[in-house]
Amino acid sequence: AQPADTIAKMFSAIARAGRMGAARRMASFSSTGVRSKSTASGPGIPPAVLSNWYNIFGKSNVAYITWIVAGILVAEGITGGLTDILWSSANRGRTYESVDWTAFIVEDDDDDEDEDEDEDEEGGDDDDDDDE
Repeated sequence: AQPADTIAKMFSAIARAGRMGAARRMASFSSTGVRSKSTASGPGIPPAVLSNWYNIFGKSNVAYITWIVAGILVAEGITGGLTDILWSSANRGRTYESVDWTAFIVEDDDDDEDEDEDEDEEGGDDDDDDDE
């Protein structure tokens, strides 16, 4: 097949699919021009729930914006929490919080003795200043 034939077949298939889709869309409208109810979409949200939501959040702009902002905050909290959990599980033992620091304790008393001597020397200097 030549490229021109392939392109022509592709366009005719697209046009045929478009005509079939348009026929299906037109069949879903009743004779009055109102779209008929489709059973293929599933049960959906019950009308009582939608009515209550509209009475609470849909009647004013302030309530609707509050609904949107609250939804964003809740979604961000959930997303952030799940991301932290996934990050922690993927990087266990590699982050500061998950390292077992007791494995790095060194028993070295020399540093403690040096600190004690430094404190004694500093304390002795203060006593000389008080006598003057």
